[in-house]
Amino acid sequence: MIDKKIRFTVYIIFAIVLVVTYFVKDIENDYQLPTLGSIPPFEFVDSDGKVVSKENLLGKVWVADFIFTTCTMACPVMTGNMNLIHKSFKNNDQVRIVSISVYPEYDTPEILKEYASRYNANTNRWHFLTGPEENVKHVIKNGFKMGDYEDIIFHSEKFALIDQNGNIRGYYNGIKTDDMKTLKKDMEVLLKREG
Repeated sequence: MIDKKIRFTVYIIFAIVLVVTYFVKDIENDYQLPTLGSIPPFEFVDSDGKVVSKENLLGKVWVADFIFTTCTMACPVMTGNMNLIHKSFKNNDQVRIVSISVYPEYDTPEILKEYASRYNANTNRWHFLTGPEENVKHVIKNGFKMGDYEDIIFHSEKFALIDQNGNIRGYYNGIKTDDMKTLKKDMEVLLKREG
């Protein structure tokens, strides 16, 4: 009699575990990131003097921010946090990091190369980009929609998550640790679902 009760209890517990596992997996599979916009075509020059365009990034999950090398306020914190993202995905060829200068008249490829070296950045996967101010304004206004469109030196502290098709899938505060955890999780979602 006791054996039957124990077996029945074990079966019930096993059934509950199966049902809970099914629903948890179903909830995880339903986790969708919104599509918040699309990045327009662009061409910038990186710290190695190579042209990097939107087309070069298609098929990759990438994170972008806007910085300048002489910034002493938010930029060092943002770049430090971007470096954590860079290190977390350093072995994943499907991930790219993109930091676009909002002070292009100063941030030449040579300056950006030195800046990248401060963070031990693999510039094949973390692109530090510069280009004409009008082009930077265009991509901020018509794509990323973050920061000051007129005076781009007043840049946003946000990171943007871009999917394999060039669509913005999330914004994250680049100086908050909790946002970095969420960003990593959302990157994994894109890499699993659409990669």
